[in-house]
Amino acid sequence: MQEKIHWHILGAGAIGSLWACYAYQNAVPATLILRSDSRLQAYRQAGGIMAKLGALALQLPVPVTSPSLITKPIEHILITTKAQQTLAAITAIEHQLAEKAVIVLLQNGLGIAEMLSQRYPQATLLQASTTEGAYRQSLFSLVHAGRGNTQLGQSKTLLAETQQTPLDHDELANIARSLSLGPLGMTVSDNIDDVLWQKLAVNCAINPLTVKYRCRNGELLDNPVALAELEAVVAEIAQFDASPEYPDLLATVRHVAANTALNRSSMLQDIEAGRPTEIAFISGYLCQLAEQHRIPVPMNRQLLDEIKRLSAANQH
Repeated sequence: MQEKIHWHILGAGAIGSLWACYAYQNAVPATLILRSDSRLQAYRQAGGIMAKLGALALQLPVPVTSPSLITKPIEHILITTKAQQTLAAITAIEHQLAEKAVIVLLQNGLGIAEMLSQRYPQATLLQASTTEGAYRQSLFSLVHAGRGNTQLGQSKTLLAETQQTPLDHDELANIARSLSLGPLGMTVSDNIDDVLWQKLAVNCAINPLTVKYRCRNGELLDNPVALAELEAVVAEIAQFDASPEYPDLLATVRHVAANTALNRSSMLQDIEAGRPTEIAFISGYLCQLAEQHRIPVPMNRQLLDEIKRLSAANQH
């Protein structure tokens, strides 16, 4: 019988904790990496993660570690940190990252994969996108709020630009299976670039506008001015060759806004809490790409500048 893959999960936020909890529940070997020894101490005092998984509320003593305590090479790592925290987080554990590690990125925004492929050229870099809904009520308290699906793939764009070794469908399916835990299903996408581009469009349209109007996701559809701006953001994104056509892209964005109508976006929560946002890897990534291809994206640029201004004001 094939030995189970042992996953290390980097990023103990809602999504990382969700995968760690279901791994523990399903007796799948996984270790959640906490950011520091003091965070590890707080976790031990808490006695685990208090997880509300559907109708069940459970205290789960999920296996954890911290960067200073990792002694064996990390062969498989699932990265669920916020985009802007990724480099610092992986630098803290890279002394134990196997040269040919399998790295799966499951996070918002784009641009991190390119950075990591340059930094770890021998590693296998995969990207995933999820619609699972989860949030933390406190540091070690988690709610699985909505069932979704998760897609995993290897970016053809990244393969073309780097020395990455392509995996075949069976190899990808084996990795996806090892990360399918209980109700968390993961399937292989043969075109993860499309999936990630749609996710980028959703994030560029919904996140900054919910900050601008201080509203829940669904309220963007009820406000004619906000809706016109949302449509302008999507129209700008649809100019790129990699993007789906405008009507399809707009339908996707509207569908997500309606389906998550009562949610407050992560960017709005970050701004309200005075935390840094992921804007550089969402609108920032898009605007950078637009400059390279000389594509005008004035609405996206305006929102990028607005969020940066609010973030800077937050830090003072």
